[in-house]
Amino acid sequence: MSKTNKSRQTLWGKFFQILITWTVYFLFRPKIIYADKSLKNGLKKKPLVFVANHTHHFDGAYGGAVLWRYKPWVLVTKKWFDKKRTGKMISWCRCISISLDEADAKWFEESEEIVNEGGSLLIFPEGALSKNGMINEFKPGAGLISAKTGAAIVPCAIYGTYEPVFGMRQKILIGTPIESSCPENVRHGKYARELMAKAQAAVEENYRILENKYGKIGQYAEK
Repeated sequence: MSKTNKSRQTLWGKFFQILITWTVYFLFRPKIIYADKSLKNGLKKKPLVFVANHTHHFDGAYGGAVLWRYKPWVLVTKKWFDKKRTGKMISWCRCISISLDEADAKWFEESEEIVNEGGSLLIFPEGALSKNGMINEFKPGAGLISAKTGAAIVPCAIYGTYEPVFGMRQKILIGTPIESSCPENVRHGKYARELMAKAQAAVEENYRILENKYGKIGQYAEK
């Protein structure tokens, strides 16, 4: 592992991150709900892998803002980094580029380094926006980081249609952590898939809880 502290952010980056957070809170008035109130402080200063459903391009900025207490680094597809202005702004934030079109080990190395330094991640394991009316199958990458580092996975459900200022408040339900301890006789890859199956089930259940409380908004069809 590199001896540089990857999880540190520049002073300008911190300022811009705060600006993004204020903007998100002003526009979408987020409501943060915990499966257990003790999680609000209990998750602090722990290496964690937050995973969430993915329904909108704003999810990355929103998730990074509402989880500000835990300072997660957000995995963002490389195509956004490649955009001239947007990519520059993203590079100032706690973001890691990931290529979905080719073999890419760099994102994993950077993510593992951050977690080993005590930092946290926010990953959208579906890998793309849902287009079939369902929460798509979670890919194993987040689970593999968890399996190798022992960082717990925290399932989060994002709910809302990003109606700015006066619309419906955007919500997130932060679920109970899924602890990770890969047995010595089990391959990391196999254990990662087991973790992500549990994580997906938890995200789906958390989303149903929000639907039952706030109503269906047409994001996902009935299974």
